[in-house]
Amino acid sequence: MGAPMAAPMIPPSPSSEMPAVLLDQIKALEKWALANRSDAKRDTVRFWMLKAPAIAVSASAGLFAYFKLEAVAVVAGAIASLCVLMDALNPGGALKNVHTRAFNELRRLEESMVSDWDVGRLRKEDTGLLAARIIEASKKEKDRISAYITAAETSLATTGSGKRSISPG
Repeated sequence: MGAPMAAPMIPPSPSSEMPAVLLDQIKALEKWALANRSDAKRDTVRFWMLKAPAIAVSASAGLFAYFKLEAVAVVAGAIASLCVLMDALNPGGALKNVHTRAFNELRRLEESMVSDWDVGRLRKEDTGLLAARIIEASKKEKDRISAYITAAETSLATTGSGKRSISPG
């Protein structure tokens, strides 16, 4: 079994023939996907926000001690310790992988909905019934994605946006 497929870099292009309700579903999924991608980027910054300074300052403290600048080394060590303590008390960025996964899966769901539409149109299916079938089929996947985001957010007691798990429609 190969590696999971990455999400498309650009959202799918829905057909102009699609009913408004199906287009709205796809637009809502794209908005949800982009919110998760934004959260993943924010999580990355938050993850490194205190770790990078702690690493840099602790390395500098060793250099200061080597060059007999003990007072500066002590202050640098204290700053590094403070960064580590603050990071331990308020860890951030733990949801990056969850939000990245959600972004990828939402984009794949959008692609699947557009593909299902295209196939149905080629088969000359009734557009109303086709749109209804696609929307019904996507609900289970949206609920699954929402559930794992909610589980991750609540298990880590996030205080951020906290609304990324709510699926549209």
